[in-house]
Amino acid sequence: MTDTKAFVDSLFNGYEKTGPLAEFMEELTGNLEDKIASGVKKGLSREAAFSKAKAELGDISALAAELSLKARQDLFAERYLGIRSYMSAARVAAYVVCGALLAFGLITAAIVYFTTDARAMNVVLTGEAGRMSGVFGTLLIFITAAAAGFTFLGLTQETAELRVMRKRRAAFYACAAALTAFGFVLSPLTYFATGCGLMEAIATLLPFFLPGVSILAFLLLTEKSRLKPWAAGRMMAEISRYRQLSYDTAAGTRFGLYSGAIWIFAFGAFITLGLVIGFRYSWLSFVFATAIQLVVQGALTKKAGDCAFQEVGVAGTEAASSGPGSGHGGARSPVQV
Repeated sequence: MTDTKAFVDSLFNGYEKTGPLAEFMEELTGNLEDKIASGVKKGLSREAAFSKAKAELGDISALAAELSLKARQDLFAERYLGIRSYMSAARVAAYVVCGALLAFGLITAAIVYFTTDARAMNVVLTGEAGRMSGVFGTLLIFITAAAAGFTFLGLTQETAELRVMRKRRAAFYACAAALTAFGFVLSPLTYFATGCGLMEAIATLLPFFLPGVSILAFLLLTEKSRLKPWAAGRMMAEISRYRQLSYDTAAGTRFGLYSGAIWIFAFGAFITLGLVIGFRYSWLSFVFATAIQLVVQGALTKKAGDCAFQEVGVAGTEAASSGPGSGHGGARSPVQV
């Protein structure tokens, strides 16, 4: 058989015919034809040239599997991981309203800052204090409302990885966010508007900040996992791989040797430069040593982690087979926790 197209098709029987794989097959067919033409020019028969080209090709099944796997991952991400799959028109409208409130407050506060003349106000304020009191007074309601709205919408939003939180619990989170935001805006407003001291401004913050933080702490400490089964499985696979990286003694030994060499050189450079140009600038050697050490650490981590990340990707894709599209938390079936 000297039909290169039929030969290439036979190599990929059983693999998902995806875009990347089809492009690779087309390129492979062209390369085989070029090799056969080159062999014929050298005096080989087409059959002999074809046999030689096949021998040089090697085993490409692993590459085919990789391309097919990547296509499945891309399809899964496009179909299930996009937030659009979980957002109704009403929820989008709610996000837009919250964003509009926040934007309106910020724009109005900027207008107040640049147009307010503190001398025309019926309060004893001067210049900057008058402007800042106007800014925080404008922001007070809008920041509070936006913080509560975004918190509630975010927690009651189903995603590919998270189930929906109960609305009652999300309302408590929103209340905590609103109290905290209100306190943080009211405190500087009190400081600038009344001319009080810093302690009085902090005293204004505490009645709102402490209850908000207390509610938030209680909610966080009693929170249950909202991860869907497939996402929980992927997270455990990632944790397992990171632990293996953390206990990579060979990588740790290499990093220790490199780090020691870098800092010995840095101390030597510090002394040498201090004697030559003065200690006023020689400390920069420690800055460069820190930067070099971070680069080395990043390079070693990447080298040790490439294989791990590939395995995590495979584990995540396998977990995806029982994920959003298979009845374990589909795109339109939120589960209350």
